[in-house]
Formats: sequence, C-alpha cells, structure tokens
Amino acid sequence: MSNLLDLAVMLHPDDDLMAQALMARLAGRLGYLAVHVPAAPGTHPQAETVETLIEAADPAMLIVDDGAITEGIVRRNDPDLVRAARVALDAHEDHRPLIVAVPISIGRTLNEAMARADRDPRFVGDAHPSASGIYGTFEQAQEQVLTLARAGAEVLLVTVPHELDVADILAQVKALVVGATPALFERE
Repeated sequence: MSNLLDLAVMLHPDDDLMAQALMARLAGRLGYLAVHVPAAPGTHPQAETVETLIEAADPAMLIVDDGAITEGIVRRNDPDLVRAARVALDAHEDHRPLIVAVPISIGRTLNEAMARADRDPRFVGDAHPSASGIYGTFEQAQEQVLTLARAGAEVLLVTVPHELDVADILAQVKALVVGATPALFERE
C-alpha cells in the first residue's frame, strides 16, 4: 500500500502552544509528511515554540509558512492550475514536490461538511472549502483528491476546520490518500 499524496497540515494561528503541539503530535503519528506553522510575512515564531513543535511533530517535518506565493505551491483546488504548475516545474527541471495548499471540510453528509466549515471564522469568501478547497462527503473529497493527484499534485497541505474532534478530522484526511494507489486510480 502507498499513499496517493503526501499530507501536511497547517496549524491554527490562534491556538495556544499546547493545542498546536497536540495537532502536530497527531499529524506526526498519523504519518503526515509535514506540519506547517503559520507566520506573518517577515516574522518567525519564537525558538522555544519551534523546538516544542518540532519535538511534537516528529517524525513529520516542521515548516514555518508565511503564505507567500511560491512556485510549486497551488493554493486552490483547481486541477487546471495544478497541471500548469506541474508543466512549469517540469519545464525548469525543478524536482521539488508540487504542493496543493487548501482548506478542507469533510462530513458524513454534505450538511455536516458545511456546518464544520461555516463554524470556522477563517473559512469565509474564497477561503471557504466549498470555494477553493476540498469539500463534501468523504467520497466527494476522495474524488477531488484523486483529480488533484492525476493533475500532478504530490503533497496536500490542508487547513482543517477548528473543531474539537481534530483527531478524527486528521484521520479522515489521512484516509483520503491511503490505499492501494493503482486501485484508487482505476476507480474511474
């Protein structure tokens, strides 16, 4: 078994260090590739914060992310943008992984996904998962992830809803990309 895409998670900027460390620990234990710490452009978290989060995320990497527009990162669930980014990277023989960084909200029903997203004040306008991210039931979300992988994405960096059941949410996201990859691709 292999993963369809590698996973990374963006920590919540308003959480205290204990809550961020819990999310980092869960992501590391679930096999996420990286944990991103949000930072304002030109700033860096305190050294003690970074050290605590590195330890908590292990074996996942810790990345300080200022949200800058960078080649190799697509910040929208748009397979056409992903394909164009993949072509640009390949044309320059740039071998870094293509990252799709998006908000995500999955539910047992579409209404549950909507409720989770609507409760998070960060998910407004274009930042709402239904506008730019992965959104819907598990099956709908998995189809969206498959489409991104087919377009050339290699890492899915998710911003999850700020919910009490963060462990369940991170596990659901992991389940989107785990499985026998050929079988997932053959579902068409």
